[in-house]
Amino acid sequence: MPRRRSGPPREKKLTYQLIAKDGDVGRPMYALLDELVSEYHDDLERARIALAWCTSWKSDVDGHITIGKCKRASDLDRELAAFDFVILLSQHFWTGNFTKPTQRRALLDHELCHAAVKYDEQGEPKTDAKGRTIYRTRKHDIEEFEAIVERHGLYKRDLERFALAIRRAAQGTLPLEGEPAAESGGAGSPPPRPTTH
Repeated sequence: MPRRRSGPPREKKLTYQLIAKDGDVGRPMYALLDELVSEYHDDLERARIALAWCTSWKSDVDGHITIGKCKRASDLDRELAAFDFVILLSQHFWTGNFTKPTQRRALLDHELCHAAVKYDEQGEPKTDAKGRTIYRTRKHDIEEFEAIVERHGLYKRDLERFALAIRRAAQGTLPLEGEPAAESGGAGSPPPRPTTH
C-alpha cells in the first residue's frame, strides 16, 4: 500500500517556460534572434522559431551543463502550435551576472546552426502536404576529445577545418573569452562546463 503524505500536496515545478515575444524579457531576445537569422541564417527567414527557458538542466558527472538546445517541432507539434523550432535556453546562464552579451549572442547563433531546411535531390526545399517547409536538425561539425587531439593532432579533416576557424578567430575580430562563470557544484568541486546541443 502506498504511503500517504501529510500536509498539502507539493506544486510541480515547471520545467519549461515559453518566452513571450512581446514581453520585456523576450523583446530583446527575439530582436537578437531576428538579427542573427538575417545576418547568418537566411534559409531560416520563414521558419517560426520560439524561445523558451529550461530550468531542469543540471551538470552531469563530467561537470558539463547544458545551456542551450534546439528542438525541431514534430508534425504533431506543428499542428498544435505555430512553431517549427523551439530554442531552449538555460535561464540561469542567460540571465547570469557574469554572462556577457557576446556569449548570449554566440549561444543563440550556435542553436540556430542546428536548425536547417531539408532539401530534395534538385536542391529545392522539401514541403509537406500542407505546403509547409520541412526542417531538420543539423549535428555539430565535430565531436572529439581534447586528449585525442593532444595525442594525435588534427587527424581528421573536420578537426583541421575547426582548427583553422579557431586560428582565424584568434587573429581576426572575434575576441577569445574565457569560459563563462557558472554556479559551482559545491565546495571544492569545479564549476560545471557549459555545453550546447
